[in-house]
Amino acid sequence: MKKVFVAILISLFTLVSYSQEFDPRLEKHFGKDKLLYWQKNYPDSLGYYEFVIDNAFLIMDEKIVSARLGDEKVKEIEIPNFEDILCNHQLMDIFSLGIQIDPNRYQYIKIKDEPYYLYIKPGDYLWNKYQAGKNN
Repeated sequence: MKKVFVAILISLFTLVSYSQEFDPRLEKHFGKDKLLYWQKNYPDSLGYYEFVIDNAFLIMDEKIVSARLGDEKVKEIEIPNFEDILCNHQLMDIFSLGIQIDPNRYQYIKIKDEPYYLYIKPGDYLWNKYQAGKNN
């Protein structure tokens, strides 16, 4: 009876230790099943998206960006709870905004009703930074 009890405890411990907590922003966008699949089969993909969610953008002051852009027209988006995001950038869910990260081009996107822009880094740049960080 003790052996059965010990076997059950070991099984439960293994199950609990295998379960993975993912960034809720990634889980919301991709779903837990896909993230578990990547974790098992494509850990580089999972690592990359974990890197991207926190490193794909900067929030820049409108005065600085206006000087760079001149008369160039840019896309404008609304970001709910933006004041909270200014205090904690990890609240930003870049994937929920519907922004396509261009592989080769930096993008400026105006934040509606705010004196700020999102500065979106290119996909190739993000991949290279992710790879460089892995090798350190």
